[in-house]
Amino acid sequence: MLSARLLALLLIATGLAPVSAGNGPEFPIGSVIQNFSLPQADSSGKKTAMVHGKRATVVSPNQLKIEDLNVELFNSEGKVETTITATRSDFWRKENRLTTDTGILVKRPTLMISSNGIDWNVADSSGTLYNRVRVVLSSSSP
Repeated sequence: MLSARLLALLLIATGLAPVSAGNGPEFPIGSVIQNFSLPQADSSGKKTAMVHGKRATVVSPNQLKIEDLNVELFNSEGKVETTITATRSDFWRKENRLTTDTGILVKRPTLMISSNGIDWNVADSSGTLYNRVRVVLSSSSP
């Protein structure tokens, strides 16, 4: 999913973040990245995900607010197998967590999960969906 390192590199590349001699880049509060796409790959370089967002705003040195998050997860054949969307989410850099309380939708060919909230550990690819969680299973692809 969303990697703090990739977002940091994107901000540096666009000139929005100065590089610090300390623990990496320091993000200026209020910086905005429009219409971003961040490819994710495994250790062999194979694409595993693509993270898109309409806008990311630096709220604090630790928090990025992302609008219209859209994550595509690829299967071993390189095809999109799962999509995750959220109207608004927060990425917490130090904890490597993605959270939202404004709704999230996870779609797979035979599964759809929606909930009002999520607390997701990006590094472990695990987390909790909460408030009005709904799971719909089907026996065939749409």
